[in-house]
Amino acid sequence: MSRPSSPLNAAGAAYLEALQERFRDDPASVDVSWRAVFQILDELGAVTPALPASGGPATDRLSLQQEEIRQRGHAAAALDPLGRTAPPAGPASEDAETLRLRRLYQGTLTLETAHIDDPALRSWLRDAYEGTAAAPSAEARRRAMSLLSAAEEFERLLGTRYPTKKRFGAEGMETLIPLLDRILAAAAAAGVTEVQVGTMHRGRLSLMANVLGKPLVELFAGIKGMHPFQADPPVPADVPYHMGVESSLSFGEGTLALTLSPNPSHLEAINPVTLGRARARQDLVREQGGEARQVLCVLLHTDASVIGQGSVTEALQLSGVAGFTVAGTIHIIVNNQIGFTTERDEARTSLHCTGLWKAVDSPILHVNADDPDAALQAADLAVAFRQTHGRDAVIDLVGYRRNGHNEIDEPRFTQPLDYAAIDAHPPVRVLYAGRLAAEGVVGEGAVEALAAGHKARFQEALAAAADHRPNHDGFPGGRWAPFASGGSAAVEPDTGIGPDRLQALLAALAAIPGGLTVDRKVERVIRRRAEEPLDWATGEALAFATLLADGVPVRLTGQDVVRGAFSHRHFALTDAVTGKRHVTLNHLGVTQARFDVVNSPLSEYAVLGFEYGYSLERPDALVIWEAQFGDFANGAQIMIDQFVVSAEDKWRQPSGLVILLPHGLEGQGPEHSSARPERFLQMAARDNIRIAHPSTPANYFHLLRRQMLRRDRKPLVVLSPKTLLRLPAAVSALADFASGTGFQPVVVTAGERVSRILLCSGKLAYELERERAALGVEDVAVVRLEMLYPLPEAELSALFRRWPDASCLWVQEEPENLGAWTYLDRRLEALRGAAGCAEPRVACVARAEAASPAGSFHGDHDADQRRLVEQAFAGVAAAGIEASLPSRGKAAAE
Repeated sequence: MSRPSSPLNAAGAAYLEALQERFRDDPASVDVSWRAVFQILDELGAVTPALPASGGPATDRLSLQQEEIRQRGHAAAALDPLGRTAPPAGPASEDAETLRLRRLYQGTLTLETAHIDDPALRSWLRDAYEGTAAAPSAEARRRAMSLLSAAEEFERLLGTRYPTKKRFGAEGMETLIPLLDRILAAAAAAGVTEVQVGTMHRGRLSLMANVLGKPLVELFAGIKGMHPFQADPPVPADVPYHMGVESSLSFGEGTLALTLSPNPSHLEAINPVTLGRARARQDLVREQGGEARQVLCVLLHTDASVIGQGSVTEALQLSGVAGFTVAGTIHIIVNNQIGFTTERDEARTSLHCTGLWKAVDSPILHVNADDPDAALQAADLAVAFRQTHGRDAVIDLVGYRRNGHNEIDEPRFTQPLDYAAIDAHPPVRVLYAGRLAAEGVVGEGAVEALAAGHKARFQEALAAAADHRPNHDGFPGGRWAPFASGGSAAVEPDTGIGPDRLQALLAALAAIPGGLTVDRKVERVIRRRAEEPLDWATGEALAFATLLADGVPVRLTGQDVVRGAFSHRHFALTDAVTGKRHVTLNHLGVTQARFDVVNSPLSEYAVLGFEYGYSLERPDALVIWEAQFGDFANGAQIMIDQFVVSAEDKWRQPSGLVILLPHGLEGQGPEHSSARPERFLQMAARDNIRIAHPSTPANYFHLLRRQMLRRDRKPLVVLSPKTLLRLPAAVSALADFASGTGFQPVVVTAGERVSRILLCSGKLAYELERERAALGVEDVAVVRLEMLYPLPEAELSALFRRWPDASCLWVQEEPENLGAWTYLDRRLEALRGAAGCAEPRVACVARAEAASPAGSFHGDHDADQRRLVEQAFAGVAAAGIEASLPSRGKAAAE
């Protein structure tokens, strides 16, 4: 791996003097990198325009050289334990201060700060870094030595007993173990009480065993193949190196409540989830009078994934956004200097893998993994910076990977030279032991005794693991205990509200504070909230208001959610004169919980992951993420697949997150039409999620309240409307919200006699009902399926038994291969067969199969939509005489 040359070692005095003079005359005349040097020197007071002639250029030249070391020393630092690229030699003779700076910035630990815009932050970091003690305390070094011994013995035992098992060990990066331990210890000493950790698979088992407090017997039982949960019915669970940990760790006087989140093999996906969990815990701490900095988020990455996965960038940009900040995250990069088999120059363009952090003004520390002392110092600085400034810091731990990507992979096929060097290189434990012994920090035989003690401890736990049986089902306790699976989960709550309370809350929602000047159009929208019938936005606001008044916090995030992408919500009233914002739902005139409505950055992956993480820590809160259009959830598909729909089955990790996906074909093209209900229905199994498609404001109101009042929690996916937001027919009377009403999974409009059943969902029902009225047909039932999963089998069966001789069509506006049809087809047939229907089979009316979910031209869309509606009523006369039906599965709009 080549290093760029440094001006430190090549620039002559005359060149530096001339360059400085040019900058003073015209800053734009010098390269931007040198311009930054001179500007920083000006800020620090190191360069003055009026230097005396005698000795001035030499002084300036020395200052420039020292500042260049601070700025660019990282490029010449001794970071590779294998020494594959030796740092360039400096001048033969230098003054003491310059030599000191070279040792600080071009040794085994270095710091990048030149990218930070705030000079106060740069000064604080440089003072803290340059004032660091030469070495950690003897006690800290002995602890590091013990942890290195434990890490080595742990990996050796697993490698000996299970040579063909994948464990993604930390060999070559054992310093990670004392590094993370030191971060936790320093955090505890600085007042942190809770830690949320997100990491990948590299070194995860060793971290769980040696730092994070996973019971060893339980860990080894999982490695041996023991199922981790005593769940009934059984759940699939996951491999040991994906599982999480909850523990309590003691460091001197401090105690940390620690959570390591479980995660899939999708690298870096866990980052926003962990951030969301940390923010939720911080909000709880603040509610109890504490500070956000009492909860620390620590994220671990690898060099190849951190620079290659876009979720990292998305998550980093949340760090300074008010609705998402976690008061600073400490990042650790486990830098093996290789991907699976991918070389560094194949994996990235930048010199380091930490370039992303320059965008958010984070200090970047690089550490040679063969120097545990440097790692401990980096940990101390990162924690101090985070606790002082509430900002992110990153530690790039540069080492190597002694084995292949996993233990059964052979890396010498692709990196023979590197692995020849690795094979000849002594482990860090051996190097560090020699160093401490030479300095008298550890006595003769102490290191061997440490290793023997850890080996015996691990072997004892491994032997006990043979008899270990899980004694819990894995469902979380604490705040989740009231929502554990049980008989009460199936009980439907009363979601209606008394009329007096409804009127009072509607009056509060329609109120505009005195002195607030709002746009006239907005004022009309707000005033209409108190008028019957209620539209969609009012029904949603009323659901939030009733929950808030009951003490249930509500958090709604997504792109443009405050106003609403379709300009329908107006949750924040903006003063047209002062720009001041007033959030009505936080001023209901009653004792209430907090309403957080947050416009998010233009991100789906990270923001959905963040809100999912938030929901894991707040089962007491209604947590909602809304996509601007349902199609845009595509950008968060990993979060949906790997967390939202499967986490409870894999990790016994429940969530009550609500996902709002605007859905409906309206001729707006393929990217603004479909929430892809077929995907969610394909992933629906074992009561893992709920998928709803409400068609009235009242039913949406009850759906949201039901989500919080049920004694269980499942993710809820809502196919939310666009057209219905302003459709005059899509309104609800106040009586539909009153006590005694509730969510209706099936909504029926029909006469006494029915010869045909039109099953549908969403806005299409209004078109079918309008057509039925226009034709004067009385024997066609329009049945809206408001809950797609779990399928309301009891309600549908009752209808089929009521009209056993009626034919049945499923009508959808999506192409036949998309939408709900392929999911419903056989299920509806089975229900009709069991109900004794004369013709169990269900025919489908839909657009023709298509690769794209929707068309782009309003004229074509309207014509296709008209054909769908006509086909649904084909052969039905006003007198109710039925002729022919579409054949099974035949798309009517072909």
